[in-house]
Amino acid sequence: MPPKMPLASYIWNLNNPNSPEKTLLPPSPLCTMVFNHKNSEILVGGSYNGSLSFFDQRVGSSSGVIKPTNTTLLEKSHHDPVYDVYWLTVGKSGTECVTTSTDGRILWWDMKKLGDGPVDELVLSENFMINDQPVPKILGGTALEYNQDAGPLKYLIGTEQGYILQANKRKQVEIQTRFGLESGKHHGPVYALQRNPSHTKFFLSVGDWTAKVWSEELKTPIMQTRYHSSYLTSGCWSPTRCGLFFLTRMDGFLDVWDFFYRQNEVAYSQKISDSPLSAISVQGQMAAIGDSDGTVSMMSLCRALYDQTLQPKEKEIMATIFDREFRREKNLEQAKRQAEMKKPVKKDNTVLEKKQAQMTQYLNELQEGFFKHVAEDPKQLEEIKKRGGDAASSVPAKEEPKPQAPAAKEEAKAPA
Repeated sequence: MPPKMPLASYIWNLNNPNSPEKTLLPPSPLCTMVFNHKNSEILVGGSYNGSLSFFDQRVGSSSGVIKPTNTTLLEKSHHDPVYDVYWLTVGKSGTECVTTSTDGRILWWDMKKLGDGPVDELVLSENFMINDQPVPKILGGTALEYNQDAGPLKYLIGTEQGYILQANKRKQVEIQTRFGLESGKHHGPVYALQRNPSHTKFFLSVGDWTAKVWSEELKTPIMQTRYHSSYLTSGCWSPTRCGLFFLTRMDGFLDVWDFFYRQNEVAYSQKISDSPLSAISVQGQMAAIGDSDGTVSMMSLCRALYDQTLQPKEKEIMATIFDREFRREKNLEQAKRQAEMKKPVKKDNTVLEKKQAQMTQYLNELQEGFFKHVAEDPKQLEEIKKRGGDAASSVPAKEEPKPQAPAAKEEAKAPA
């Protein structure tokens, strides 16, 4: 943590942009904060020291300073900064939330049972092949995505290593799908992760110099933007237009991509700040953008960037585009697997031993055929087989009849 890092977090009112409406003072600086979906007076924030702090706007001093009503125990919290938090919509109480951190864990909490520590835990561990042996490694969590429409028990986790994991929390928490392990992962941490508001099966990830669109049914991205000239820091879908999303960059620019209009170029780019942009949130026609200097810029979007009535069939057309790219990527993956199956199999010891045995048998057959031609006596042939090939030198060759002398021929012709 940088020295003299400010502790305060602020709640602003757009009618009074010069001073904050309320000030939150946690024991450690907040890295992320979110309002409760059932009671907007309650907030939860993930701190730099790994703990969670809960705030109630109804409980505070007259000066507008609000201190935490409850904080998790440090020894039972994360060991690294909490980089993302979500309120859960599973229970009726609305007091449960989930957090992730670069310590490689996902923790589930209940605001009413903080003294007992986390309700559940998932370690983001994955086996990687090193020197032909599986070696377990911990993946640090940097981004979370939870959407009840996609499934109240489904969780997407973006990691520090560029991979994306999907976990399911039924009887026990387990990782079901791993995206980008074979190909398509980000070259750096995943800074933003969000499902499409209309087609929840598809989700957006932001990291390194590009943004990618994934499908739950495929482990590689189906679409992605070109590589930007500057590092990307965050991003989100438009809440009203399912084919449009926003990206923030390190050089202070905001990029708007409209896949309904075109997929190969930025639809609109705007300079927001001289400092690196760090966060973005879009609601209706307003966009709030934060930078690394602590300034929040409010932008009013033009009608084409938020009004869905201008493109009445955008939802159906984007579903067609997503399905088309999904099928294309799936066909490419199948073609790649078929090409790998046609490759010659690498030689191993079993194949070599089989060939050696065939060659030995062939040589034995040749040797036996040779002995059949040079040996006259069957008993002698059996003896040669027992003694081996060295006995071939002791086999007598067939002698040719010697020519008789001329005198002997003449005597044979003479009468008795």
